[in-house]
Amino acid sequence: MSILTQKQLGARIKNIRDSLEFSQDDVAAQLGILRQSVSQIEKGARGINSIELVKLAELFSISVDDLLKKEKAEIRETKLSNKVKKEKILLNKNKFKNALLYILEKCGGKPNLGETVLYKLLYFIDFDAYELLGNPITGMKYVKLKYGPVPKLADYSPIVEEMVKNEELVLVKQKYHDKIQKRYIALKEANIDNFSSLEMKVIDRVINSLSDMSAIQIEEYSHGDVPWKNSEDKYEIDYNAVYYRNPPYAQRDYDEIMQDADGKDASIDLAPISKEEYDYYMKLK
Repeated sequence: MSILTQKQLGARIKNIRDSLEFSQDDVAAQLGILRQSVSQIEKGARGINSIELVKLAELFSISVDDLLKKEKAEIRETKLSNKVKKEKILLNKNKFKNALLYILEKCGGKPNLGETVLYKLLYFIDFDAYELLGNPITGMKYVKLKYGPVPKLADYSPIVEEMVKNEELVLVKQKYHDKIQKRYIALKEANIDNFSSLEMKVIDRVINSLSDMSAIQIEEYSHGDVPWKNSEDKYEIDYNAVYYRNPPYAQRDYDEIMQDADGKDASIDLAPISKEEYDYYMKLK
């Protein structure tokens, strides 16, 4: 197979994009880069990495091999309404259980880790993985509520109840800053063999950077994330919105996450959960 040069690949990408009536903004959203970067790619002035190639091939509905070879690729018809490919995301119950157990192993003893913080850690683990790897780790759906993203309770609650019944974890209530805090205690170790090495790096990075935040701090932090901001109240948050993220939420520097996955925990002063938020969360169960 003859491989295209960088300039030829750029021209091929532009021709395919034009034939499918995609804009440079559509491609930028799919790849998680700026429109100007797409323009540079098409002119042959910027290279394209392996992750971007996979995402681009998915958008164009062709294989990576067909995208790279000189012979004319066979392009399946793609509807304009499907500009950014949206595959059905399925919940992996086993991965979710082990992700929950792993979080509790790593930081369950921290005084701030009640349900509010736990919900946000799970959210960022899945959404960061989707941006970096093209798929969430657990496949859990998340809903936009006033106090930030929370797992969809119709899917989340049965799993937790099953884990309690199987003595994999227990739920306890304890006093924390003059309020009753709901906490989870793991009764078994997580099986990290369920996760790839890259997935583990994403999980560890989220835990290292966010798990010291108080409920109020992580709530306010989640309010700045584009997927949450762009969703309607009480509706499911769209995973594809991660491609519109800006710093500090954007996870686009793939090399950095490989190097920084073992970074130290952030040092953040704890703050109590507000009474309004406390009353809200107590009504969820």
